[in-house]
Amino acid sequence: MPKQPPLLVLQHTTSLSIGGIVRYRIALDSTNGHHVKSLLFRVRNTSPIYRNITPGSGPWKIAIALVRNPNKVPAAPDLIPSLGCAQVSNLEAVVAHPPKGQDFDIHENEWELEVMSEMVLHPNWVDVKVEVFAQLIEGSDYNDEATAISIEKLPQLVHPRLITCQYKDTAAICGATYPSDKQGNEIEDRNLHLVVLTHGIHGSWLDMLYLKEQIDAQNAHHGRTVTLLTDTNHAGTEEGIQMAGQRVAHDILQFTGYCDTEKGKKTLTLAKTNTTTRRTVSHVFATAKADNTDDDARSGETGDNTHKHDDNTIHSKNNNDTRNRTAPTVFPRRFSKISVLGHSLGGLINIYALGYIQEKTGGDFFAQIEPVHFLTIATPLLGVGFEHPWVLGYALTLGVIGQTGKDLSLKDRSGNKASGASSVEALLPLPECELDTSPEPLLVAMARPGSVSNRALKKFKHRTSYANIDNDMAVRFQTSTMMGIPTFDMDQFFSPEGASTQPKRNLYASAVSSTLALLFPGVPSKKKLLEALEAPSPIVVVSHVEPVVGPTTSGDGEQKDPGTPTTLKTETSATSLGSSHSSSSSSSSKSTKTSSAGSSTTKSKSRQELAEMVAQGYHTNMDWTKIGVFIKNEAHVQIIVRRKWYNLEGWKCVQDVVERHDFS
Repeated sequence: MPKQPPLLVLQHTTSLSIGGIVRYRIALDSTNGHHVKSLLFRVRNTSPIYRNITPGSGPWKIAIALVRNPNKVPAAPDLIPSLGCAQVSNLEAVVAHPPKGQDFDIHENEWELEVMSEMVLHPNWVDVKVEVFAQLIEGSDYNDEATAISIEKLPQLVHPRLITCQYKDTAAICGATYPSDKQGNEIEDRNLHLVVLTHGIHGSWLDMLYLKEQIDAQNAHHGRTVTLLTDTNHAGTEEGIQMAGQRVAHDILQFTGYCDTEKGKKTLTLAKTNTTTRRTVSHVFATAKADNTDDDARSGETGDNTHKHDDNTIHSKNNNDTRNRTAPTVFPRRFSKISVLGHSLGGLINIYALGYIQEKTGGDFFAQIEPVHFLTIATPLLGVGFEHPWVLGYALTLGVIGQTGKDLSLKDRSGNKASGASSVEALLPLPECELDTSPEPLLVAMARPGSVSNRALKKFKHRTSYANIDNDMAVRFQTSTMMGIPTFDMDQFFSPEGASTQPKRNLYASAVSSTLALLFPGVPSKKKLLEALEAPSPIVVVSHVEPVVGPTTSGDGEQKDPGTPTTLKTETSATSLGSSHSSSSSSSSKSTKTSSAGSSTTKSKSRQELAEMVAQGYHTNMDWTKIGVFIKNEAHVQIIVRRKWYNLEGWKCVQDVVERHDFS
């Protein structure tokens, strides 16, 4: 008797851009599931094959993960780390049949298929086709005809009596969701804690997704935490910290409702222009392909419905404006607290954004929403270059990664109308704030005691920096710890008697290993997955650093008396930033004079001296908790678990973040 061909039971066509992700929760039907021997999950990257040779406009790749019984721990996935254009992946899942005489257990036969875009450089679209086939057992008497359930832009169930499907699109997975009870009803709590997560350069909100999901899980029991992944800088992180910071600031102000206040409407006239010109992922997914003739075939990221059928389930938690879906319209929209966390460049973007919010709202924002935790993870707080070969710093000053590279290299801004704005000014005429008028390096201006960013940072109850001790090619230890951790001896740690399990790598070896890890991510074995669950914490040192006593300040953080410059004690002598601050209420002539003075004191300094000045500013009247993390392999993306199944060594670090900090 010839073998029965597999039955097509589900099909779906969609398109994914930067930050795009979809998940399908597939379960066998309790009545007819015993007819199925195995399921075949077929995923195609249907984008034209020639796009494989144009990675600069993509890259045009997707990553795939198939997890059996995802609610159980441990759940070992089948992984396809990179699927290029015109390529197809086939993953087979064998059905677990109970012993004879026992009922079929659907809970042992459930899978989650995740398809994720790996596009980061340009907001193009990867076309994806997902199909699921059922191979029936030999001699099966299942002969139900295909009765396709077709719901526009959602997965199509061809044999709804065999499987069920719960589908989530990008907005449902990454969008902010308000706490709800077991029945799904929103909890009317007026003391919500907003946690903002910001990705780094050439990243997307997918980089912070694992962290978001862990924060949500850790705080689900009290129902007061709302996590907001910022997506306004997708494909725009090279345009400078100024522009990126203003976008994140508008993201926060819009989400909390400040833009809808009378003062917000007057002072933040660019809010709507900003979100229209640099569209967020949720807006892009809602409007993409609208003028395309093949819209229906390429969609799947739109819709706003929950669909049900008698014999199957297709749940689409699509809410393309999830951020404001259930939020009240009046500022502060039940938020009483705010915490801000940034990875890599995202930490610097957040510092600028906080200063921008402080100035544009005149302090009203932080008067109503209490700043609690400010966290940076592997963030180059002092810039990049003074710990790297000189050629890297020189390349950054030339604009290798745009205005952002110039900002990171501590390049003087003399002659710039507005840092980062010249190349795109016609596209997005962003308003300026105090930080943009100084000709000194932007990182120096943000750290200067009395600046709007510095004042905003002081308002937070807790400031924490996580830093990779080694194996981070992009962000070295000194810059991410602001000149080290007083209680940590690097030489002792890597000595034969030290705690390190491997010798310290030189920069070039770290660069090679990091590049290979990013380009060719290894697929971890089930053994490695189990080891990661039991692995010790990578946290090596936790040190509370007391503030350096500086000039006295008023209640709102404004500097009152320049006082005597202080010096931060580091491995090398640091130069004090002084106090050349011009408040937002000062006259333009005073501001210009102050900025010129700042420029004259920084223009002739080396990159090392400038970095020390920045460190001095962040330690003046500010205490920090500094945490050193040691990850054996490429650490820059491991530390935040950029991809859940590939960055296992960072799991315990993320666990430390969510358990150490109270986001209730």
